Amino acid sequence: MKEISQEKPSFPYIYGKMEITKYPPLTLSTYSELIKSKQTFLLVYTTIFTYLISAWSTPGGLQIWDLIWITTSLFFAVSGSTLLNMYIDQDIDALMERTKDRPLPSGKIHPSTALKHGILFVIVGIILSGALFNFITMLIVFMGFFFDVIVYSLLLKRRTRFSIVFGGIAGGLPAIAGRTAVTGTIDMIALLIGFFVLAWIPLHILTLALIPKNLEDYRNAKIPMWPVVTNKNQTIRVITISAVLSGITVVFTGFILGIHFLPMLPLLIFCFYILYHTGINFKRPSEQRTFRIFKIASMFMGFAFLWLFFGIVVSSLFF
Repeated sequence: MKEISQEKPSFPYIYGKMEITKYPPLTLSTYSELIKSKQTFLLVYTTIFTYLISAWSTPGGLQIWDLIWITTSLFFAVSGSTLLNMYIDQDIDALMERTKDRPLPSGKIHPSTALKHGILFVIVGIILSGALFNFITMLIVFMGFFFDVIVYSLLLKRRTRFSIVFGGIAGGLPAIAGRTAVTGTIDMIALLIGFFVLAWIPLHILTLALIPKNLEDYRNAKIPMWPVVTNKNQTIRVITISAVLSGITVVFTGFILGIHFLPMLPLLIFCFYILYHTGINFKRPSEQRTFRIFKIASMFMGFAFLWLFFGIVVSSLFF
């Protein structure tokens, strides 16, 4: 049988009559792309700060090992869900300019590797949350996987623009898990924090979708994102509602937590800043303003959770 040169194998290449795909070694960089490290970090970040917010106001609640384990648990669960989303979306990712170079459509990794690792990571995350915390936290982590992978990616993403609502529910559950890891219950604070993330999702996703090159990608891939199946004005209306709801929710959460007005002031200013830009864009929409709102929204989530923790610490020490 004819031997194949090992110097520069093609990708894929032909061995006799069989097509063989030679995959590069799995690297840390590839894994970072597979789990969408920035997105995963942001969701785990919400878990960490919700845990800190909850533990600070609970006698004996702040335990460093609990913080480490809830972070580890959610990292595995979120990363696993993202791996499974990558597996499900590999065909549409190949059609879009923004995503065509992701590991699966570009051939950096075998699809079965992503599938197996995704399943393993999700199972590890769920088991850790149940074994080290409580049933409610385990249920929340499982529901995060269920809404993200099954409901959002598998059932709704290619069928309806309302899929982002269920993606938003999945996005809010890691933060709720940070709360239930301390309290063992789903209380008003947990629901408010989860709703804040849910309300924030359209502000982030739809401004990204309105960027012309991304909008064209979604059209080519036949994904029914809001601006694809409706129009720009209606999408901007949804973005504005998202900004109002997320701003009101996070401020209300701060006052329910007992944060004094003074440490709340920077968060209030940030909320008004976002509302100002979304309001102006609602009246006079432009591509430049929409992109600016996308950048601001990306910072808003991180700042809000950080400042809620800062506010509760300062209020408890000085007010």
